[in-house]
This record gives sequence, structure tokens and C-alpha cells, in this order.
Amino acid sequence: MDIKRNLVVGTPGKVRILIADDFDAWRIKVKGILEPQQDWQIIFETGDGFEAVQKTLELHPEVVLLDIAMRGLNGIEAAKRIRKASPSTKIIFLTQNTDSEVRNVALATADAYVLKSDSASALIPAITAAIDTKQV
Repeated sequence: MDIKRNLVVGTPGKVRILIADDFDAWRIKVKGILEPQQDWQIIFETGDGFEAVQKTLELHPEVVLLDIAMRGLNGIEAAKRIRKASPSTKIIFLTQNTDSEVRNVALATADAYVLKSDSASALIPAITAAIDTKQV
């Protein structure tokens, strides 16, 4: 059962982030890691890959965090659709998948690949690096 998802239009001047992971407790953990960042704002969260694509196109977040294994549409396919429709959106995989072939395929469409086990130390630097390379 999904927890109630937040839909926020966004505050001007803040980096808007969409989180897509089918495990509710994990999304809560990610929010806990990100919320102290005053210049960042979580604008939507979902557990479905199709909805991640749809809401990215509607809400135009600067950053999308994607799990690889999601219901509806897996994260790699969602990333391909997001990249095609919104090339400037930064895509970061946040996954427990350690397979090097999967990682290489994922990185063909993403800006970063962070293991969930490393998220406490690696997620904020990955997002920071991605937004610092924002296209102008």
C-alpha cells in the first residue's frame, strides 16, 4: 500500500527533486537524507515507473532519483523515456543492484549510479555533482 505522496509545485530558487522507488520505507529514508538540504525540495514521490515519467514531464524536476526495479516500468526504461523527453533533467539511479552489466546499461542514460547501501554518504554528493553540471 502506497503512503500518501506529496505533490508540490516547487519553490522558486530550489532544486526540485522527484523520487521514484517502489518501497515506501526507502522513499521515507531518502527524504530524511535530502530534507536538510535547504536549497532542495522534493516535489513528488512515486513507486511506479510510468508515473515517474509522467510526473517528470508535468512537473519538470531538475533531478529524478530512480530505483531500477519498480512496478509498471523499470527504472532503466523510465530513464530512457525521461532522457528523450527532457534531456536536461538529471537522472540518478539509487539502487541495490550491484551487477556491473546493469550498472553500465543504466549509466548510458543516467548522470550517476548510487548504491542504496552507500546512500548516506554518496547520495548528496551525487546530486550536487549532477546539478553542478547543469546545462546552461
